Amino acid sequence: MLAGLLMAGGIQKHAVGKATRPARQPFPEKGFWVTETSPDKKSTIVKYYAHSNHMVSEVAEPEVLDVRKLSVRKYLNEQLRKELEKDTTHGANIKLYEIR
Repeated sequence: MLAGLLMAGGIQKHAVGKATRPARQPFPEKGFWVTETSPDKKSTIVKYYAHSNHMVSEVAEPEVLDVRKLSVRKYLNEQLRKELEKDTTHGANIKLYEIR
C-alpha cells in the first residue's frame, strides 16, 4: 500500500512538472505564417496571414527552412511582424469568429 502511495505521488509530481515547463515554441503576437517546400526542394514558400482568412503576403525564401529550429521560427515571426506593419487593410477585414 505504501509503495502504491509513493508511486502515485511520483506520477502526480511528474505530471505537474510537465504542465509548468516553459514552451520553446515562440508564437507570434498577431497573425500566423505557413511554409511550403517548393517542388524542386531548393526553396521555401512562406505565406503570411493577418488573421484566419486574410493573406498579407507570399514570399519565396531562397533556401529550405527547417521550422523545427527555434531560430527559424523566430525569424519567421519577425518577418510576419514586418509584413503586418506594411498591411494597410488590417482593420477593414472582419474575423471569421466575429461573423454572426
